[in-house]
Amino acid sequence: GSGAAPATGGAAAAGSGSAGAGGGRTLDLCLRSRIVKVFKTGDTVTGAQVEVVADGGKQTRDIQCKILIDATEWGDVIPLSGARYRVGNCLSDSIDVKRRVQDNTWTAVFKQYPGGVPKGFLMTDAPPGYDAKIQQRFANSLVAGDKVDTKTKPWNFATFIGYRGMPDSSRKDKSRLITRTHLNYNNDFNSTVAEIEDPARRMATDRQMRLRTLQLIYYIQNTLGMKDWAVADDEGFDTAVNRGNIDAWLADQPELAPYRAMLYHFSIMPYVRESRRIVGLHTLCAREIERKPGSPTFFPTVVALGDYAVDLHGSMTGPFLEGEFDREEDIPHKFGERGLGPFAIPFECFIPEKVDGFLPAEKNISQSRMASGATRLQPHTLLMGQAAGAIAALSIRNSIQPRALDPVLVQRALLEANDTLLIAPLKDVARDAAEWKAVQLVCARGMLSVSEGKFAPQKPVTGGEVIRILNQLTGKESAAPAGDANGEVARDQFATNLKAVGAAAMVRLDFNSNAADKAASITRSEAAQMLARFLELRAVAKMTGKEQTLTWNAILPATPPPAHDVSSTLRADLLLLMENKLVDAPDYWLANAVEGKKCDGAKVAELLARAGRVFDGKSSPKDAPAVLAANHIINSAEYWSKNGVAGKECIGTNVAVLIHNLARRMATDPPAPKAHP
Repeated sequence: GSGAAPATGGAAAAGSGSAGAGGGRTLDLCLRSRIVKVFKTGDTVTGAQVEVVADGGKQTRDIQCKILIDATEWGDVIPLSGARYRVGNCLSDSIDVKRRVQDNTWTAVFKQYPGGVPKGFLMTDAPPGYDAKIQQRFANSLVAGDKVDTKTKPWNFATFIGYRGMPDSSRKDKSRLITRTHLNYNNDFNSTVAEIEDPARRMATDRQMRLRTLQLIYYIQNTLGMKDWAVADDEGFDTAVNRGNIDAWLADQPELAPYRAMLYHFSIMPYVRESRRIVGLHTLCAREIERKPGSPTFFPTVVALGDYAVDLHGSMTGPFLEGEFDREEDIPHKFGERGLGPFAIPFECFIPEKVDGFLPAEKNISQSRMASGATRLQPHTLLMGQAAGAIAALSIRNSIQPRALDPVLVQRALLEANDTLLIAPLKDVARDAAEWKAVQLVCARGMLSVSEGKFAPQKPVTGGEVIRILNQLTGKESAAPAGDANGEVARDQFATNLKAVGAAAMVRLDFNSNAADKAASITRSEAAQMLARFLELRAVAKMTGKEQTLTWNAILPATPPPAHDVSSTLRADLLLLMENKLVDAPDYWLANAVEGKKCDGAKVAELLARAGRVFDGKSSPKDAPAVLAANHIINSAEYWSKNGVAGKECIGTNVAVLIHNLARRMATDPPAPKAHP
């Protein structure tokens, strides 16, 4: 829910019950609500008071809970909880409201109206504040143009709408042209700590952000001449709450009344890039997620992954950093300079340093400003929210505080939900293989390794690997006899070592096999499966104080590694193209449409020609690249016209992208059948 600032919709009370609520009710949804008070006993959160806006006015409800989660956009519940936090580059006990935080943006869904924009959606008069300076600001980043070209700055309109293009179910044609997008970046608005800490300042800035977006729309419609584009009227934002907020604003600024109809369809809240962040058991920083020139930090307690570049809008300079975590040399000079790709977010970032009964989600975890510039993306906050939910649920189920929970149990729960924990891609163990979850857990915890994406499930475990496993299990250098470092380890030898570790951790190993099976070498797959079971039982034993039994009677076979890279969609994509008669067989493409390989230009030309005829039955082989570019299968016809011909070669990964884009189109929005010549 959302309401008057500070909007705190997004807080969740796990294991809660409303005061006076009837039995059997497990979920209360409070719309137009915010938490105004947090109840505590000592350092433990026990509940919250929620203010709800109803037709008859404001009402408050007291809720008892075992875990309170702050998933709000600004981290508005954190101060109420008493937990220390960071905001901008300040700590909560020494806040300077003038410090910069990331720019925010009041986004708006923007679409093309082929029959003319709705009444009141075409701006003929410039909105207040629109002057030569504002117009030049927009001109510096957006110009007219209908050819997609991401390399030329400023971007033209075609590139702009394509960058944030969205599906447009309001259009009946299937031309694949971008007809719906959203306004973001060009309308960024400078923000400070004041917008996070001061409700009145936040509301005032929210209004200025909406006005900036109005100004951008005026620029697009009038300077760029795109008069058939306007705010989308079918996104569901025209609600009583939104109308109330807009009407209150226009009552204070009646000169904005001509834009009321459009403003009703603006999003109900801004895109907030930076929030309060708890002080937790660990603070994630930029160096730990750096992917170039170094590698991201290995966290055995990983519970979520991110993959975005460090990106702070408008405030990535030395004076605005937190010197104890991030350095000026950590600042990338251009987007992606320090790399993209997976990095780990550990369990400890979710645990406040002292306060119990409370967890952060959204952007509110323990992290530096620069790290938050990478974790703030929605796919990452979804995963962090899932992790916070798993931590809360397991803590409540086991009647313990989150800080007392073994992260292994959280990791197992996330793996059961088909999450991925490994930073490295797992290319030779399929997701549906019996050992996939175990391999993810054991490798994430550093007991076995993945090399260039290969786990080698059928390969025997060596003595050196057993030493590494024992070191991880005991937390100290192991001198246990494990055989020759490079020699294969027998199952009974492995069991003996595991049994010794289990005895100190209240896990009894019940290992029964015949002599031949005991003497057989243990595979990496079987070791991973047994270790995953052991880790879970050890966590349960520690939590309950009761001995657990690990039964291991039969050999756990290794799933044969597939012939293709299971981390890629290439095989599935090719099977779909075979169904649509675009390729005859997958073998050649599986071998060559991969990193480090090249594809024969003549074969690519044949694929392009077949694909071109799918979209235009009269397309010639020469025309095919242009046809595919027009249908957004490829970005530009130039590369393919030059290299997708006999006597030339195409880069394997480029061909894989071509195949994937074709397959995705065939699966989600296949072209109407064409009459082929």
